[in-house]
Amino acid sequence: MPELPEVEVTRQKLLPLIRGRRVLAFWTDWPRGLRVAKSKEQMATSMRGRKILDITRRGKVLFFKLSGRPERELAVHLRMSGRIEFVPARRLFWRSPKYATPDRESRWVHVRWRLSGNRELRFIDPRKFGLVWYGDPALLATDPYLGRLGRDAKSLDRDEFLDILRRSRGMIKPLLLRQDRIAGIGNIIADESLFRARIHPRAAIAALAPHDLRRLHRAIRGTLGRMLAAGGTSLRDWAMPDGRRGRFQERRQVYGRAGAPCPRCRTTLARIVVGGRGTTMCPRCQQTKNFKL
Repeated sequence: MPELPEVEVTRQKLLPLIRGRRVLAFWTDWPRGLRVAKSKEQMATSMRGRKILDITRRGKVLFFKLSGRPERELAVHLRMSGRIEFVPARRLFWRSPKYATPDRESRWVHVRWRLSGNRELRFIDPRKFGLVWYGDPALLATDPYLGRLGRDAKSLDRDEFLDILRRSRGMIKPLLLRQDRIAGIGNIIADESLFRARIHPRAAIAALAPHDLRRLHRAIRGTLGRMLAAGGTSLRDWAMPDGRRGRFQERRQVYGRAGAPCPRCRTTLARIVVGGRGTTMCPRCQQTKNFKL
């Protein structure tokens, strides 16, 4: 799943390409992925002619600020397999999208925006788990998912992080994955950060000392920085808007490497399940003896 770094890289790459462009048309063959707007036809009519003014991000969600009145906002969650591509518009498709013949290149494209300058945004989503919101920003803020997003992991300072954890119970990894507490952390960031902090994924939050939590906060910040510097992680479907792949998959230390030697102590990395999520950790570097499980 694309996590905070992949979504942030998408934002950074897209913004200079699409800022100031007008939305000329909207199309989808998967209306079940739309939220807030009453229909795809209403969404297309309302969006037509509006300029894209800015793109922001919170957690794993991109927010597109649009011009015009009444005020409207577009939000996109890539979910499990999504990515956004910026390409020349297919004129034959836009002349008659109802009868357009899918080709190998576009078979997984389920949402399109035609933009001024003969360009289009494509939301490529093989598993159809992605979500698109459109409507009044105040209404989007009441959405069951968007309205409950916690503090963004990238901007979360140490004191805020410690406060969130002090008010939480249970195991540490499931807490890190809760988007209503800390937005943007996924399986890769959690596994890599817990390994760097030498904390067992099943450790009880209440059993972690303040210095453990401070070390974990540094590890999360460091992991985010390394992932962003590498252009994100391209293990399966995700790529940048121009099709280039990230490189963090070549630099990960534990995630998805069960059976390989630990890069720190050479112990064989193990795969366990924590809170229903597959987890890779080092049985030696992340020992449980100091934590109540």
